[in-house]
Amino acid sequence: MKNIKLYILSLIILLLAFSCYDDDFFAETNPPESPWTKLSEFDRAPIGLYNNLFVGGEWDNPYVNIITPKISSGDDVSWRHYEEPGYWRNTKEYQRYNTLAWPQLYKVIGGANDALGFVKRNEGNPYPDASESEIKNNLDRVVGELHFLRGFCYYLLQTTFGHAYVPGGDNSSLDIPLRTNYPVGATDAKNPKIGTTAEIFEQIIADLKKAKELLPEAYNSSTMHASYQVRATKFAASAMLMRAYFQKGQYDSARYEADFIIDHNNGQFDLSEDPIEAWNKSSPARGREVIFYIPLYDLSIGGGTNHLTFFNAFDPTEAQANTAGEMFMGRSTVKRLGWMDNPVTLDTTINLKAKADKRFTQLFRVRYPKKTLLPGQIYDNQNNPFVVNRTTIWSYKYWRGPKGKETNIPIIRLAEVYLTRSICRFRAGDTGGAAADLNVVRKRAWDENIGGPYVNIISAKITEQMINDERLIEMFAENDRIDYLRGLKVDIPKGERYQPPINDGEPEPDTRFGQASPDPDPYTSENFVWAIPVEEYLYNESLK
Repeated sequence: MKNIKLYILSLIILLLAFSCYDDDFFAETNPPESPWTKLSEFDRAPIGLYNNLFVGGEWDNPYVNIITPKISSGDDVSWRHYEEPGYWRNTKEYQRYNTLAWPQLYKVIGGANDALGFVKRNEGNPYPDASESEIKNNLDRVVGELHFLRGFCYYLLQTTFGHAYVPGGDNSSLDIPLRTNYPVGATDAKNPKIGTTAEIFEQIIADLKKAKELLPEAYNSSTMHASYQVRATKFAASAMLMRAYFQKGQYDSARYEADFIIDHNNGQFDLSEDPIEAWNKSSPARGREVIFYIPLYDLSIGGGTNHLTFFNAFDPTEAQANTAGEMFMGRSTVKRLGWMDNPVTLDTTINLKAKADKRFTQLFRVRYPKKTLLPGQIYDNQNNPFVVNRTTIWSYKYWRGPKGKETNIPIIRLAEVYLTRSICRFRAGDTGGAAADLNVVRKRAWDENIGGPYVNIISAKITEQMINDERLIEMFAENDRIDYLRGLKVDIPKGERYQPPINDGEPEPDTRFGQASPDPDPYTSENFVWAIPVEEYLYNESLK
C-alpha cells in the first residue's frame, strides 16, 4: 500500500511539473498525414479506384458482377438446359451477383469522395507550389477522373437498383444511397441520404459534366503518368453523359454528346477496322473505335474473370465445344434478324444475311446439335451437363486476344455512339441523318466478298426497328440491351429470359417468378429494379 501511495504521489508531481509548460507540449509531434503529400502521389487515388471498379480475377470483378444479371435481363437472350435435377438458370437467379457488386461500387464512390474532399478542404488546390502546367495536366485531370468514376458507379447502380427516369414524371421514388461526402463517424456512415430517381440522375450528370470539363482529350507522355494512356479521357466522360441523357429521354442532349465524340475527336476514333479489332488486344494497344476499356493485359492488376463465360462461347483450342456458357441469342431474336428461318427446328441453315455480316463471322459462334452434325460444324459437347439440342448462336467477343483472359474488355465503342445518334436523329425527324449514321455502322460490318456491294439504307426506308435491330447485333452481350430499351421508353418484350431453356421440346412459360404472361413489361416495371442486398438493410438505418 505504501508503494502505491508513493507511485500516485510521484504521478501527481510529474503532472504538476508538466503543467508549467504550455499546451503544445502534449501536441502530436507526428500527426497523421494525407496519403497524397505530393501531386505525383495524388495520381494514386484514381488508379486505386479504377482497380477496385474494373479488376478482380475469377469471381471478384465488380463491373462484370453487375453487368452479368443486366445482360440476362434483355429480351435477346435464352438459356441452356442443365440436366441436374433442381438446377435451373434464369434471370432472377442471377441477382446474387449484384450482392457482390453493390459494396464494391460504393467502395469506389467512398474513395472518390475521400479524395475530392481532400481537394475541397484545401480550397481546390492542395499543392500551391505546383506549376500552372502541373495543375492543368495532373491535378485537374485527377479531379476529373474522380468525378468520372463516381458518376460511372452511380450510373451502374441507378440503372440496376433504381427506377427508370420518366420524362415529365415526378421521379420521386427513393432509390439508392446518395453519398457525395466521406462519412464522419459511424452515425454518419449508417444514415446516408437516400436519393430519388431525379436526384441520382442529377448527380450522375453533374459528375460527368465536371469530368468532361476537366479531363484532357488524350494522353500526353511528357506531362502525365504513364498509366493515363488507358484511363478515362474527355471523350469517355462525354460518352457516359450521352448514356445518362439517353436514360432520361433527353435525346437532344444525348445527340449533342454524340456529335462531340464523332466530329471533334481529332482522328483518335473511327470505324475503319474490322469489328474483331476492338476485341483482340492483349497489350496497351486499342482498336480504332475503342474509347474506353479495361486493360486486362496487365497481369499486375489481376487478369480476367470467369463471369464472361456466362454469355460467351469461349473455345481455347478452337476445336473443343464451350464448357460453361449459359446465355445465347434467343430464338425469336435470331428469326427477327433473318439469320435463320427456322431456329426452333433441327434445321441448321444459316442465311446469307448472317454470313455477309463480319460481326456474325468474327464475333459470334454457332453451335450445332450433334444428331444433325455436318462436316466442319462444331457441336455442344454432349458429355457436358449443359445441353442444347438446337442450333444456337453465341457471343464470341471476350478473351479473343493472344493471352486469353488477359484480353482487354471494351467498355465504350464508337459504334455505340453512331447508333445512339442515329436513333436520336430519327426521333427528332431527321431520317436522313439517322440513315447516314446507320450506314456507317452497317457498311463497316458488311463483307462484300460474300454479300456483294453494300447498298445504303435511304432515309425513306429507315425505321426505328431497323436501328434497334442493328444495335442489338452490334452490342450483343455488352450490357446495353436493357438500358437501351429503358432509355427508349418502350415496352420490353419478355423474350425467353423467364422461360425454361430449350431442350428437345418446346419450352413452356416459367411461372415460378410470376412471368407466365406473354405481354411485354413496361420500361418502368419493377422487374428491372433489382433488390438492394439484405446486408445494406441491416446496417443502413435510412432504409428502415
